[in-house]
This record gives sequence, C-alpha cells and structure tokens, in this order.
Amino acid sequence: MKRAIFQNIKTVPYESGDVIDRANYLSLIFAAAIVTAGKLTLTVTHSDDGATFTPAKDTRLEANDSGTVTTGGVISIDAVGAGDLINVDIDLVGCKQFVKIAVSGTAEEDATYAYTLGDAQYAPV
Repeated sequence: MKRAIFQNIKTVPYESGDVIDRANYLSLIFAAAIVTAGKLTLTVTHSDDGATFTPAKDTRLEANDSGTVTTGGVISIDAVGAGDLINVDIDLVGCKQFVKIAVSGTAEEDATYAYTLGDAQYAPV
C-alpha cells in the first residue's frame, strides 16, 4: 500500500531568517516549541533569486483560519503559553520560490523551530 506522506513532504529544523527553497511545494507548516509565554510574530518574505527579499503580499498566507487576513506578510499569534507547541499552516501558492520567516515577539525567546513543506505539485507515483 502506498502512503501519500512518503516522499511528498520535507521536514527541516529552522533558524529565524533562514532561506527556504519551496520549489515544487505549495504549503508549509511552521512549528514552534515555545519556552517563554507571550506573543509570537512571523514575518514572511519571499524572493525569486534567494538574495533580495520583499514582504509576501498574499493576504491569505495563514491557511488554517478562514477569517484571518495577512497584511505585509505578518502573521501574529497573540497569546502562547510556555510549553506550547504552535503549528501555523501557511499557503505558499502566492509566494515566490524562496521564502524566509523572521520570528519575533516575547515567545521567540529560546523557542525551537521546524518547518514541513507539503502539497508537492509533482509527486512520485
């Protein structure tokens, strides 16, 4: 039996501001293991060349909340607790090939990050 997840996702540890090559992937789950309670802000920028980044203009970056509108590539999570595991679903369809996520806010302190790319446009058969 073929499993859809095998060879169709890519999970990677992440440091704030690292470049993500999203080639062939349409979505991303950004995960944070929170140590310090507070606000967490993700600023998404994108680029065609991997060097010159601009704020993502897509107003529907945050795919997991139907009422959320993203402005200037900024996704804000107002109250996270110490010990929380946060998963933010990000729709990359409106983004260029290279993406960066800058993490800020009180909850950023000592947090650990990872991302998973998914929804491969061209999947193995």
